Parts: sequence; structure tokens; C-alpha cells
Amino acid sequence: PDTIESHFPSIIHPFLAEQDLKIEDINHLIFHPGGKKIVQVVESLFGSLGKNIDDTKTVLNLYGNMSSATVLYVLERIMDTKPAEGDYGLMLSFGPGFSAQRILLKW
Repeated sequence: PDTIESHFPSIIHPFLAEQDLKIEDINHLIFHPGGKKIVQVVESLFGSLGKNIDDTKTVLNLYGNMSSATVLYVLERIMDTKPAEGDYGLMLSFGPGFSAQRILLKW
């Protein structure tokens, strides 16, 4: 969790800037819930921006951390809400050591 908190800006902001976007432009946050502490860190990073990760928290509570597949359960919950055309989603998955994968989605 500490690694995510300290490296998060350098992982996300340049990635979004390449697409001429900022985190404020993202409508849906789709995070791999690697554990309660990771969820708390991500929530603290985005809560002040009016972003929520309720779907990530729900998936963690219902299923726990199912490794790589967990983020797809979060994506399914977002897709069930029928995002509006043109909405952006940021999907992030974290791996062992510290690896992070990110995908920008547009509906």
C-alpha cells in the first residue's frame, strides 16, 4: 500500500496526459482490490476528487482478492451500470513486488 501511494502519481498522471486527459476527466475508476489496505489507500487518493471506488470495495467484500481476475469483476459491475457514451474509465491492476498495469477505456 505504501508503494502504491508513493508511486501512484507517476503511474497515472503521465499516462492520462498522453491522452490529453486528467484524473478529473475519468468517470469510472476500476481498481484491482488487492486487499483492504490497498483499497483504503486508493480511496484516500481519490476521495478528495469526488471519485468513488464503491464497486471495488463491493467486489472485495463479496469475493475477496481473486488475483488477476478480480479487476474484471469490478469492470463487470461498472458495465452493468451502462456508462454513458463518451465516458472514460481507468482500469488498474497491481501485481507482486510492485507492478501496475493500466488501461484507459472509453464508452
